[in-house]
Amino acid sequence: MLQDIRQSSKNGWTYIMVGVLIVVFAVFFGAPLDSCGGSQGRKVVAKVGSTDIYDDDVNLIFNRYFGNRRGTDESQVIQQQATSLRALVYIHLLAERAEAAGIRVEEDEFQAYIKDRFQNIEFMYAYGQSGKFDGPFYKAYVQNQLRVSIPKYEEFKRRELLARKYLATVEMQFQPLPSEIEALHQLRNTKVDLEFAKFEKAPIQESVPVTEADVDAYLASNAADIKKHYDTNKAEYSTPEQLLVRRIFILKPAESEGPDKVAEAVEKWDKVKERVKTEDFATVAGEMTEDYAKEKQGLMDWTSIDNMDQNIAKALRGKDKGTVEEVETQFAFMMVKLEDTKPAKVTPLAEVQKDIAEQLLQEKKVDEVVLKLTNELRAKMATAKSLEEAVNQLKEENAPEGEDATNIWDAVTVSKTGLFNLEGQDLAAMFGAQIPGLGRSPWDRVPAIGKSAEIAKTAFELTKEKPMSQKVYSVGGAQYMIRLADRQDPTPEKLEEDRAKLEAEIRGQKVTASLGAWPALFAAPQDNYGPWFDVMFDEALDKKQVKFFKKNYAAVPLLIDEEEPVEDPTKPAEEKKEEGA
Repeated sequence: MLQDIRQSSKNGWTYIMVGVLIVVFAVFFGAPLDSCGGSQGRKVVAKVGSTDIYDDDVNLIFNRYFGNRRGTDESQVIQQQATSLRALVYIHLLAERAEAAGIRVEEDEFQAYIKDRFQNIEFMYAYGQSGKFDGPFYKAYVQNQLRVSIPKYEEFKRRELLARKYLATVEMQFQPLPSEIEALHQLRNTKVDLEFAKFEKAPIQESVPVTEADVDAYLASNAADIKKHYDTNKAEYSTPEQLLVRRIFILKPAESEGPDKVAEAVEKWDKVKERVKTEDFATVAGEMTEDYAKEKQGLMDWTSIDNMDQNIAKALRGKDKGTVEEVETQFAFMMVKLEDTKPAKVTPLAEVQKDIAEQLLQEKKVDEVVLKLTNELRAKMATAKSLEEAVNQLKEENAPEGEDATNIWDAVTVSKTGLFNLEGQDLAAMFGAQIPGLGRSPWDRVPAIGKSAEIAKTAFELTKEKPMSQKVYSVGGAQYMIRLADRQDPTPEKLEEDRAKLEAEIRGQKVTASLGAWPALFAAPQDNYGPWFDVMFDEALDKKQVKFFKKNYAAVPLLIDEEEPVEDPTKPAEEKKEEGA
């Protein structure tokens, strides 16, 4: 690999870019910790099998991923170091297992891995202007961002490649059963297209007016139903407590905007705190706030406690009018003043019972009309070939006289769902694959109708011999009658054509379910990779394959709970030897 570095370093432009790269890294990360191979002050923080892990080894992951996003305080940095150390230990554990299984890394294999921008994720930062592997960029990246020597980096990358190869062998153990492949093929390739008649309630409601006398009569004889509706929907007849708040909002700049911007925001916030002590709050808000309410001197709209920023709600809940509080969040400094309050109010049943009676009576009359129409449509289907044909015939038969008259059958529309299956619709495909990664819709969301498990199940029970469902379904406030328009069943030829693809897909699902988010181990370290890794880690601790040394690294206690193990008695001698090298 060093030969590649020397070969690439002949380009003068590369020299210039490497110089810039080194300056950038030096500014953001300080002087390299281990770029010259020095070992003064190094401490062993863990031991995995026969491999010692030093505190500066953690830089291989910490500086790669957290280097330009490290925490703002010591506790955050320690948490990030713990995340990095966990990933490092996992990689070494996997490499140990790989070696025990007889897996090895050949030199040509390693060379290809180092230069692979897709597998070796960090090297998207180490390619030159041409987009190809560049030796000086490589050297500058390792020494100045990762802050380790080239030999140490390449030694680690060999362990990383061993870990990847071991996981690849584990993945191959998750073979799908033939029955699983066939079941997925059946699910995905059994499709139906439904024709449906939709009965819209709103236009039907216009055809069945309700008089005041009707409402009074219904109210007199259905008091229990009205009371039940009121109790069930009490939220509709109540208004929660509301607050009128005036706010001064100062946005916190992102760290990437630089320390000057952060200092400017803090200075502005300090000025706000001083001014509100002696000046009118509204005047200060009109001059200083940075939010949408600046023109209204920071005055926000009346808002219920539940619907406002919960940081503000917590500060003002139960406080008197005129109270001023400081509120700080991850994104902003805020000074808030409680201008006024409205108490919660519940409208009594006596004030709304007539409205409820009118609503229930109207719904009852609409349901009666829908029942009449569906019965007529079902009878017409005895001779019609489709719902569309039947509805059109009924519209003609019930055509009213006069230009202003309405036809009740105009409230009924007929459409089709298009072919769908019980796997759920591929949402990315619905957008022409322009937005990948959207996943699938729920299996019970029927296209053009909505979410209905009952319709989804019934659709696949209908047959060409008996295509019409005898039930009327309610979805989203409308009524539906459905009929099977088309059905496609999978063929053996299609199964053989898709078998390899289905097998890979099912294996991937099993791998994800069992191994969890293992790709993150090599790209974006996290605190939890799933149960498989947890078991591996716990077993390694129980069998003493992994030892941690708490006193040598502040992040270690975040990974383990047990007492610190006894240190290897040969360790002081090894450390002295390392320091004298």
